[in-house]
Amino acid sequence: MDTRKFAMNYGAVLGILLVLVSYFSYIFGIDEKESMIPSILNNGLTIGFIAYAVTKYRDIFNNGYISYSSSLKLGTTVAFFSSVILAFYTFLFISYINTDALNDIISMTEQAMLESNPDVSDEELDLALEMTSKMMQPHWIMMMGILGGTFMGFLYSLAISFFVKKSDNNI
Repeated sequence: MDTRKFAMNYGAVLGILLVLVSYFSYIFGIDEKESMIPSILNNGLTIGFIAYAVTKYRDIFNNGYISYSSSLKLGTTVAFFSSVILAFYTFLFISYINTDALNDIISMTEQAMLESNPDVSDEELDLALEMTSKMMQPHWIMMMGILGGTFMGFLYSLAISFFVKKSDNNI
């Protein structure tokens, strides 16, 4: 099986699982800023799924062997495809399901700025909120989600690859 197709399949499954965690967190009203549960589930699923996918690929398609670099590439690719699915869901969520999410983020940013610096001038506050609102557009959030998810998958794959690599000593 082609490595890209394998990574795409496992990335799709991981992406759907991450979407389900996000959706159920929203349904049950679990705030990610107050509860660590969504973060633990997201990170645990990502780490476990990358490790599972790389090990499965190594054992089934590579005769039980995989190099560190191949493992790192495969894990990062799985994370990339899952990030694309999660970012697409986030785009749909912000655009159609919870359209007030961006306004809530802007108001929380304003509140946090006023708490951290009560002496901030109105001009500075308006400028900061204007810059925040420009970066909080759905397409920017989608791109940052893909980049952030892929980068975190890369970091996880760095560690995972160390444990799942196996060299063929007969070569």
